[in-house]
Amino acid sequence: MIEILILFTLQKYDATIYRIQKIIDELFFAYIKTTAGTLHPALKRLETIGCVEYQEKMTEGGMLSKTYSITQTGKKHLEELLLNYEIKNPYKVINDIKLLLCCSKYISLSNMNDFKNNLKNNLELYKIKLQKGLNNDYIELNEIQKKTVEITLNEINELEKII
Repeated sequence: MIEILILFTLQKYDATIYRIQKIIDELFFAYIKTTAGTLHPALKRLETIGCVEYQEKMTEGGMLSKTYSITQTGKKHLEELLLNYEIKNPYKVINDIKLLLCCSKYISLSNMNDFKNNLKNNLELYKIKLQKGLNNDYIELNEIQKKTVEITLNEINELEKII
Protein backbone atom coordinates (compact mmCIF):
# COMPACT_ATOMS: atom_id res chain seq x y z
CA MET A 1 0.00 0.00 0.00
CA ILE A 2 2.83 2.42 0.79
CA GLU A 3 4.04 2.33 -2.82
CA ILE A 4 0.58 3.34 -4.01
CA LEU A 5 0.52 6.26 -1.58
CA ILE A 6 4.00 7.40 -2.59
CA LEU A 7 3.16 7.30 -6.30
CA PHE A 8 -0.18 9.01 -5.63
CA THR A 9 1.65 11.81 -3.82
CA LEU A 10 4.28 12.17 -6.51
CA GLN A 11 1.55 12.48 -9.17
CA LYS A 12 0.83 15.90 -7.70
CA TYR A 13 4.09 16.99 -6.08
CA ASP A 14 7.81 16.55 -6.53
CA ALA A 15 8.97 16.10 -2.96
CA THR A 16 11.68 15.08 -0.55
CA ILE A 17 11.12 11.99 1.56
CA TYR A 18 10.21 14.22 4.51
CA ARG A 19 7.63 16.08 2.40
CA ILE A 20 6.25 12.80 0.98
CA GLN A 21 5.73 11.56 4.53
CA LYS A 22 4.01 14.78 5.57
CA ILE A 23 1.71 14.80 2.53
CA ILE A 24 0.70 11.16 2.99
CA ASP A 25 0.07 11.73 6.68
CA GLU A 26 -2.04 14.82 5.91
CA LEU A 27 -4.04 13.32 3.03
CA PHE A 28 -4.64 9.90 4.57
CA PHE A 29 -4.58 10.79 8.28
CA ALA A 30 -7.66 8.69 9.02
CA TYR A 31 -6.17 5.49 7.62
CA ILE A 32 -2.40 5.39 7.92
CA LYS A 33 0.62 6.84 9.70
CA THR A 34 3.88 6.57 7.78
CA THR A 35 7.44 6.37 9.01
CA ALA A 36 10.77 6.92 7.32
CA GLY A 37 11.39 3.21 7.93
CA THR A 38 8.56 2.29 5.56
CA LEU A 39 9.15 5.08 3.04
CA HIS A 40 12.88 4.52 2.44
CA PRO A 41 12.64 0.88 1.27
CA ALA A 42 9.51 1.58 -0.77
CA LEU A 43 11.18 4.50 -2.55
CA LYS A 44 14.22 2.31 -3.23
CA ARG A 45 12.00 -0.40 -4.77
CA LEU A 46 10.18 2.18 -6.89
CA GLU A 47 13.47 3.71 -7.98
CA THR A 48 14.89 0.28 -8.90
CA ILE A 49 11.96 -0.47 -11.22
CA GLY A 50 12.04 2.99 -12.79
CA CYS A 51 8.89 4.41 -11.24
CA VAL A 52 10.54 7.32 -9.46
CA GLU A 53 13.63 9.37 -10.00
CA TYR A 54 15.29 12.01 -7.93
CA GLN A 55 17.47 15.06 -8.19
CA GLU A 56 20.04 15.82 -5.55
CA LYS A 57 20.67 19.35 -4.38
CA MET A 58 22.35 21.05 -1.50
CA THR A 59 20.08 22.73 1.02
CA GLU A 60 20.84 26.14 2.50
CA GLY A 61 22.17 24.32 5.54
CA GLY A 62 24.72 22.43 3.43
CA MET A 63 22.90 19.09 3.52
CA LEU A 64 22.42 16.92 0.45
CA SER A 65 18.71 16.50 -0.29
CA LYS A 66 16.85 14.29 -2.78
CA THR A 67 13.70 15.53 -4.47
CA TYR A 68 11.68 12.64 -5.90
CA SER A 69 9.38 12.73 -8.92
CA ILE A 70 7.24 10.15 -10.66
CA THR A 71 8.17 8.83 -14.11
CA GLN A 72 5.86 7.74 -16.92
CA THR A 73 6.58 4.17 -15.85
CA GLY A 74 5.53 5.14 -12.35
CA LYS A 75 2.23 6.57 -13.56
CA LYS A 76 1.43 3.32 -15.36
CA HIS A 77 2.61 1.28 -12.38
CA LEU A 78 0.33 3.24 -10.03
CA GLU A 79 -2.72 2.35 -12.11
CA GLU A 80 -1.62 -1.30 -12.27
CA LEU A 81 -1.16 -1.40 -8.50
CA LEU A 82 -4.60 0.12 -7.96
CA LEU A 83 -6.27 -2.25 -10.41
CA ASN A 84 -4.61 -5.40 -9.15
CA TYR A 85 -4.29 -4.68 -5.45
CA GLU A 86 -4.52 -7.90 -3.53
CA ILE A 87 -5.53 -7.51 0.06
CA LYS A 88 -3.31 -9.93 1.93
CA ASN A 89 -4.52 -9.25 5.44
CA PRO A 90 -8.29 -9.86 5.61
CA TYR A 91 -8.54 -7.73 8.73
CA LYS A 92 -7.29 -4.67 6.86
CA VAL A 93 -9.81 -4.99 4.01
CA ILE A 94 -11.95 -2.04 5.00
CA ASN A 95 -9.03 0.27 5.68
CA ASP A 96 -7.19 -0.73 2.49
CA ILE A 97 -10.31 -0.26 0.37
CA LYS A 98 -10.83 3.20 1.82
CA LEU A 99 -7.25 4.09 0.90
CA LEU A 100 -7.66 2.65 -2.60
CA LEU A 101 -10.87 4.62 -3.12
CA CYS A 102 -9.07 7.79 -2.06
CA CYS A 103 -6.44 7.10 -4.74
CA SER A 104 -8.89 6.11 -7.47
CA LYS A 105 -8.70 9.41 -9.32
CA TYR A 106 -5.68 8.02 -11.19
CA ILE A 107 -7.65 5.08 -12.62
CA SER A 108 -8.53 5.60 -16.26
CA LEU A 109 -12.22 5.50 -17.13
CA SER A 110 -11.66 2.38 -19.22
CA ASN A 111 -10.33 0.54 -16.14
CA MET A 112 -12.73 1.89 -13.52
CA ASN A 113 -15.14 -1.06 -13.70
CA ASP A 114 -12.31 -3.56 -13.18
CA PHE A 115 -11.07 -1.49 -10.24
CA LYS A 116 -14.51 -1.40 -8.63
CA ASN A 117 -15.08 -5.11 -9.23
CA ASN A 118 -11.80 -5.95 -7.51
CA LEU A 119 -12.84 -3.87 -4.49
CA LYS A 120 -16.30 -5.44 -4.41
CA ASN A 121 -14.85 -8.94 -4.58
CA ASN A 122 -12.52 -8.24 -1.67
CA LEU A 123 -15.39 -6.83 0.37
CA GLU A 124 -17.62 -9.77 -0.46
CA LEU A 125 -15.00 -12.31 0.62
CA TYR A 126 -14.54 -10.49 3.92
CA LYS A 127 -18.29 -10.23 4.43
CA ILE A 128 -18.69 -13.98 3.92
CA LYS A 129 -15.93 -14.63 6.46
CA LEU A 130 -17.64 -12.40 9.02
CA GLN A 131 -21.07 -13.92 8.44
CA LYS A 132 -19.66 -17.43 8.81
CA GLY A 133 -18.13 -16.41 12.11
CA LEU A 134 -21.41 -14.96 13.35
CA ASN A 135 -23.34 -18.07 12.32
CA ASN A 136 -20.80 -20.60 13.60
CA ASP A 137 -22.47 -22.62 16.37
CA TYR A 138 -19.10 -23.69 17.76
CA ILE A 139 -18.04 -20.15 18.53
CA GLU A 140 -19.61 -18.58 21.58
CA LEU A 141 -19.63 -14.86 20.92
CA ASN A 142 -20.81 -12.50 23.62
CA GLU A 143 -23.13 -9.61 22.77
CA ILE A 144 -20.28 -7.09 22.43
CA GLN A 145 -18.43 -9.35 20.00
CA LYS A 146 -21.59 -9.90 17.94
CA LYS A 147 -22.36 -6.18 17.89
CA THR A 148 -18.80 -5.36 16.81
CA VAL A 149 -19.01 -7.79 13.89
CA GLU A 150 -22.41 -6.40 12.94
CA ILE A 151 -20.96 -2.87 12.91
CA THR A 152 -18.22 -4.11 10.58
CA LEU A 153 -20.80 -5.72 8.31
CA ASN A 154 -22.72 -2.44 8.20
CA GLU A 155 -19.54 -0.60 7.30
CA ILE A 156 -18.97 -3.05 4.43
CA ASN A 157 -22.53 -2.43 3.22
CA GLU A 158 -21.90 1.32 3.25
CA LEU A 159 -18.65 0.92 1.31
CA GLU A 160 -20.42 -1.23 -1.26
CA LYS A 161 -22.86 1.62 -1.84
CA ILE A 162 -19.98 3.99 -2.57
CA ILE A 163 -18.32 1.58 -4.95
